Amino acid sequence: MKHHFTLTFKVPERRAVDVEQVASQISGSDFQVEPMVLGGTEFSVHFSREGDHTMDLLDFARQQVLNVIPDAELVCMDMTDEVPAMSMVDDITKLVVRACQLFGDSDLAHAWLSQPQADLDGQVPKVLMVAAEGRMAVSRILARLESRNNLKNLVG
Repeated sequence: MKHHFTLTFKVPERRAVDVEQVASQISGSDFQVEPMVLGGTEFSVHFSREGDHTMDLLDFARQQVLNVIPDAELVCMDMTDEVPAMSMVDDITKLVVRACQLFGDSDLAHAWLSQPQADLDGQVPKVLMVAAEGRMAVSRILARLESRNNLKNLVG
């Protein structure tokens, strides 16, 4: 089965990342490196691989980045069996679908996306999603909520 991965990394604020340099030093031609808006301190690596051992694939990609930037910190991972969305509209759509799946109801998801959220410093998710940095922040909050939801299901 083919999996599509996105790993997001952060480096110390005093250091900006040259994504072209990172991309040129990572082994494998299918790695795509995308800068994030946060002053050049965050970037994502997208790639696709065939295989059943997803954790090995993720660890391989993480190690490729750490070989180039040893002080990079992994802040977010995403894996899907679908080809990842690369444009802003597709990214926003993907977040809306993810929220709908998480809340189990499109009206609840749209209400959450339309109201100020404490986890986002009182900002409205759908307003934040216009910028790449905002989409990443909303994605992190959704991942945290999914994690809490999964933990409740295991315990309850």
